[in-house]
Amino acid sequence: MPMATLKQYINGRWETGVTLGTRENPSDLADLVAEFARGDAAQTESAVRAAADAQAEWAHSTPQRRFDVLDAIGSEILARKEELGRLLSREEGKTQPEGIGETGRAGQIFKYFAAEALRIPGEKLASVRPGVDIEITREPVGVVGLITPWNFPLAIPAWKIAPALAYGNSVVFKPAELVPACASALAEIISRSGLPAGVFNLVMGGGRAVGQALVDHPLVDAVSFTGSVPVGQGILKAAAGRQAKVQLEMGGKNPLVVLDDADLERAVDCTVQGAYFSTGQRCTASSRIIVTAGIYGRFVALLRERVQALVVDHALKRGTEIGPVVSAEQLEQDLAYIQIGRAEGAEW
Repeated sequence: MPMATLKQYINGRWETGVTLGTRENPSDLADLVAEFARGDAAQTESAVRAAADAQAEWAHSTPQRRFDVLDAIGSEILARKEELGRLLSREEGKTQPEGIGETGRAGQIFKYFAAEALRIPGEKLASVRPGVDIEITREPVGVVGLITPWNFPLAIPAWKIAPALAYGNSVVFKPAELVPACASALAEIISRSGLPAGVFNLVMGGGRAVGQALVDHPLVDAVSFTGSVPVGQGILKAAAGRQAKVQLEMGGKNPLVVLDDADLERAVDCTVQGAYFSTGQRCTASSRIIVTAGIYGRFVALLRERVQALVVDHALKRGTEIGPVVSAEQLEQDLAYIQIGRAEGAEW
């Protein structure tokens, strides 16, 4: 049976794209995970206009209605976390326990913001003028463009989509092209949650075609982006030029400091988890280990032993501790960094 093509979700309808893309399992390149529709600037335009048209109705919805929608989404994600976690690991390459754990986290995020929708705060203050009250309320921003990365393909979309919807905004969601199946599965759940048509939209495609059209659109009131520094800098400039709100999360270079009085076993465990969890493909990974002299020799010996014992294998195989990197391009980058390290004196 031929594989069904994953579609865009625009204004409450599933639509084909202008071209097709494919996504293979990085643990087994012969395993085709998804064939998916790629959108373009025109489809992005349709999604943004649908979101703009639908936003007022959602902005005036009751806290209870928002709770019901978000809680339903979270409940279904949690009920299907084994299935969705396996899909995540098959598509992105992190180990299956990590995939299931991330899926559970995504469901919890939707449930958390469901509750937040019931307690959106405000303030009432006394005025210096007699007979006058000052009341401060929070209102939705409007249409929010969400651009997410591949390394947490369910959790990061969840913590962008859920708060946007909880506070009455409409959403256009553009996921990374390496994880279309996760994005589509999440969109399918959201599509059955009771949202008005147009409040949530999924447009898959490249950054140049879809992402840039989303960032530049005058009806997009805010943009949230997680990804590389150069792309984030470009988004900031484009958003600032038209005075749109912008939120960025753009990588990290994180030191882990180990002092002489540290518990050696715990320090090494933290180091291994921090550096190798999710195959090191996360912005919070421990990319530099700074160890003081008194513990240095013992720390390095134990760390070498632990790292050599790590099990690198298929992401869905029981006992695997490190799955594959997400793509051939990422592998090439990692190998290049290894060569840089060796050239600078690192021992193999």
